[in-house]
Amino acid sequence: MRTKSLFHFTSELETLFSILKNGFWPRISFEDISWVGHDDFYGNPMVCFCDIALSKLSVHTSFYGNYGIGMTREWGINNGLNPLMYISSNSILSETLNSLMSNAKVKAKADAMITLLYTKPLFGQMLDNGNNIEKNFYEECEWRYLDTSLGGIFRSDIKDINEVDIENDKTLSRALKFKPSDIRYILVNKENDVIRLIDFINSHLGEYSHNELKVMTTKIVILEELGKDI
Repeated sequence: MRTKSLFHFTSELETLFSILKNGFWPRISFEDISWVGHDDFYGNPMVCFCDIALSKLSVHTSFYGNYGIGMTREWGINNGLNPLMYISSNSILSETLNSLMSNAKVKAKADAMITLLYTKPLFGQMLDNGNNIEKNFYEECEWRYLDTSLGGIFRSDIKDINEVDIENDKTLSRALKFKPSDIRYILVNKENDVIRLIDFINSHLGEYSHNELKVMTTKIVILEELGKDI
């Protein structure tokens, strides 16, 4: 059973603070496309979410981080998010994508690449801190937002982290914004994170009304406690 919320997770409480203040920042993420016959990783600025069942949340957060925010699905759809399509390696769809990437002209190939960035194999490799790891992508129930404002797809031969950061800085002004009413959950790891989060909400989100801030604090959920009930 999928949730009605779209969750985004991070490993740092400070990153959660940044999201609450500035929105979701599209950053370059590199995707393995060897499963369609191209032995390389290609990237595009994106923000990833999931509607994974709460009963499977602990596996997901153990990899992506124990701090997160759950948005309404309506907010996601209105902002152009789309669920990924997961492809079996032996399917005719996999063969078709391979053919599109191999034979398309320049403009059509760019369109094919956008399509490809909304698909994943059932199983595959993921680039994590420079290391390739095996993942069961199908269990991640991913939704994705792509920012195409930089006008191209980036190859993984961008090795210099400073070069990637320079490109990421260009999309900071295009962060996905939201209102407090778009939030369903704010997830923190432990009980002692709650005070820091409430202090941040009251001290740094002055653009919202007093009542909006009060309601926002009622949406805080402690993952450690939630895990005891699922």
